[in-house]
Formats: sequence, structure tokens, C-alpha cells
Amino acid sequence: MPPPQSFALLKQLIEVGCVANTWAELYPSQKWRGDDSASRRFLTQGERYRLRRACYRLWLYSLAFHTPNFSRTARRSPSVMRTRAALIRSWPTFELAELLDIQLVFRQILDSTITPSNGTVLRRHKNRHPDDPFPLVSRELHGTTLEGWGDEITHYYVLEDMLKLNPSQLLYLYHSIMEATQGGFNAGSSAKGLVEAFVAGLDQAGLWFENNGETLGETISFVIRERGGEAQEIRSAVEERSLGVVQEDEI
Repeated sequence: MPPPQSFALLKQLIEVGCVANTWAELYPSQKWRGDDSASRRFLTQGERYRLRRACYRLWLYSLAFHTPNFSRTARRSPSVMRTRAALIRSWPTFELAELLDIQLVFRQILDSTITPSNGTVLRRHKNRHPDDPFPLVSRELHGTTLEGWGDEITHYYVLEDMLKLNPSQLLYLYHSIMEATQGGFNAGSSAKGLVEAFVAGLDQAGLWFENNGETLGETISFVIRERGGEAQEIRSAVEERSLGVVQEDEI
């Protein structure tokens, strides 16, 4: 039976829809970057539909399995894996590819804006201030502390942890950092501190969030192998845009 209708439920549905629509607006700027930015365009109606569908499903998965109830030590338990797979098994492979696509976009935003690596932060600082002899101990405009999220290895695990956040949480962090960067942080504060404070506010964050990466990717791989396919082939098809939210042969 459908849930009873109420103003609170309607309000929640509107909020979820607004988040998905906002990601549809952000997607092109993250999908087509750098040398590929010349290909940037608005999404078609069909692409927007696929993106919203993927956003809702990724959100559902996060609410179900990226919680304190699913610890790092239990993630590869056969019973836990079967439980996770049961949620996504009814979705055809081309729709699982949509989830991989939007997850790539989330990773890109984390990598470039929310939790950039030490190397990314240093490279940006050198581009802006080529004459600064001590970039790692200096401060940018408005008192923003120059801080990254670790070297290549450490940063990889940070990204895996942060990908457990749902679309609403990621959108909040993205907007918060963009607004703070444009308006300036208070002296002594930093973008990294803003994110760390947000993560610390999650339930039992210190007990389950850190060093406990997202599980959607490995669950999708598990289901695809069940179907006799190769997960890497699906990931490559998403990167080549023959599967996923954007499919170049449709244009």
C-alpha cells in the first residue's frame, strides 16, 4: 500500500526533486571538463530523466547501506553483500550504468572542490601565486588556509569515504564551499575545516564513516558478474559515453 498522503511527505518529495534537478544543472560542468569542455551542453530531456532516476536510486542506496549499521568489517560478508545486491538486482544493466555515471560526477566534484588532494591545492596555488616561496604555510585571500586532503594514496581513501554521502549532503557541501570561497572564510577557518565539521556531525561518524568506503560500486560489480558480464566493460562504456546518463550516439 502507498504511504498515507501528508503535507510532510509532499514537502519531502519536493525537496528530493529539487536536489535531483539541481544535479541535472551541475552535471554538464562536471562531465565535460578541461580539454573536453568544448563539448559542454545542456542535457536533453531524456538525459535529465536518466540523471534524476539515478540520483533517486543512489540516494536510496545510501540511506539503506551507507549508515552506522554497515561497518567496514562486515562489508564483504556474503549475507551483507546479498542484502545490498537485492536492492539493485531488479534494475537492468543499462540503468546500473547510470548509477556509475552519476557516481563519477560526484567523485569529480569531491576531487576538484570538496576534498581536493594536496597536489591539486598546491598546483592551484602555484598557478595563482607563482612567486610564493612557501605555498604550504601561506594563506590565500580572506584568510583561507591552504590545505589539501592528503597525498595520492590518502586522498583515494578520502574520496571513497566521502562517496557514501547522499546527493543532498554532497550538494550542501558543494554549495557551502563555493559560497564560502566567493565570500571569504573567517580568519583561521578553511574549506577543509568546514567539511570535517560536517562529517563529524554525522551519527557516530568517528566509528563508521572514516576508512569505510562506499559500497555501491562493488555491489554493482557483484550483480553484473551474476549476469555473466564484466563490470570493467560497463565502466568503460560509461566513460566512453555509450552507456550511462549521456549516450553520444543519441545526439
